Amino acid sequence: MNIKNLIVSRVFSFTCIILFLGTLGCSKQSDPPTLDFNSLIAGGVGLGIVSPTTVPSNATIIASLSMNIDPATATSNTIKLRRDFDSTYVDLTITVSGSTITIVPNTDLGNGIYYELTFTLIKATDGTTMTYLWRSFTTIGNFGPPGLVAYWNFEGNTYDQKGNYNVSAVTDLNYTKSFRQSLGKCAAFNGTSTVIEVSNGDQLLNSPDFSLSFWVKANSLYQVDSLGKPKGQLVLGVGDYKGFEFEIASDYSSCELVASYALPDGTTVSEDLSFAGDGKTETNGGLPGWIYCANLISTGGVEGLLQDNWAFVTFTYSSATRIGTLYIDGVMMKQQDFNKWPVGDPARTITGMKYGGSAPQQENIFTMGFFHSVMSTAYSGTPWGNYFSPYSNHFRGWLDEVRIFHSAITAVEVEQMYILTKP
Repeated sequence: MNIKNLIVSRVFSFTCIILFLGTLGCSKQSDPPTLDFNSLIAGGVGLGIVSPTTVPSNATIIASLSMNIDPATATSNTIKLRRDFDSTYVDLTITVSGSTITIVPNTDLGNGIYYELTFTLIKATDGTTMTYLWRSFTTIGNFGPPGLVAYWNFEGNTYDQKGNYNVSAVTDLNYTKSFRQSLGKCAAFNGTSTVIEVSNGDQLLNSPDFSLSFWVKANSLYQVDSLGKPKGQLVLGVGDYKGFEFEIASDYSSCELVASYALPDGTTVSEDLSFAGDGKTETNGGLPGWIYCANLISTGGVEGLLQDNWAFVTFTYSSATRIGTLYIDGVMMKQQDFNKWPVGDPARTITGMKYGGSAPQQENIFTMGFFHSVMSTAYSGTPWGNYFSPYSNHFRGWLDEVRIFHSAITAVEVEQMYILTKP
């Protein structure tokens, strides 16, 4: 065989081998389809390998997959959203439409909180299974638990960062550097006339569950009444004792949160959660319902916390337990249980928080810098409760990070708020 014929023969043989192998390849079944995520979006923010930090606190999560999903496999058993700092799982409403899974958290996610989202054993309608997917994200803003309805951070303005409660009037307010650089500025009150007034303040209170938190530094210098004696500090409030108000005693030996509570018949009753740091409870000299009181006698008392020091004050009320709690610097200081009031006392039937004031004595205006609005006539005849008297118990000092929640935030959440913002 000559060289030319040999080459042609080998080329023909090689071609046949390729065609034969190709035939084998065509006869082999194609790879089975896989169930994958096309996209995963939380409140308009993509959840990818890199964990985002700008997810809104009210985010709905939309998962788009490559195949239609069997709804029986997309449930709270297979899809979980875990809050990192206390390992709490968020209650979710999950719906399926074709290849889309919609996940709606049944509570506000809060701010500055890290979450982990997992999908386990999700199946397509043909039985194809996606074994596991994990993603994480952090909600936008500084740390703040769920249930937030109003938030003033005083970054050179008095805007409610939640956009729900507009400031109606501001008098003689200044701003200065806050106690921590990351917090920017804070509000400064002159002790004679400075107030911030917020309309519809009664709605801040009207809630079964309630929490109030703020950073405060009360300045004791030059705080005297008309007789030259030290005067108390009425830090903030709405409708005085007919709403809620926080005050510090003239000698800084105690503080108290007075608040109005709803009764089943639609009326209200006011109770005083006072704290003197003396350790007294209902079993050792305190009043009925006082189930806990921290003893600070050997560590400088309440004045050691509140006099000329930045302090983180938090109050919570839970309608489920009828327990109100006062925290300072993330630590429980006082707790009262309305279930332990005497038999027959209306306080045993409290259903939540409720504003009980009426104009002109009380105005439904939330006021920072005093315990009621400028135009309120309550206590106008006293030497300490008349807004127009510079010797009244106006607040002199600084406020920052004022938050109000329609939820009873937990002890762990209070501690986290303190840890993440403390000086």
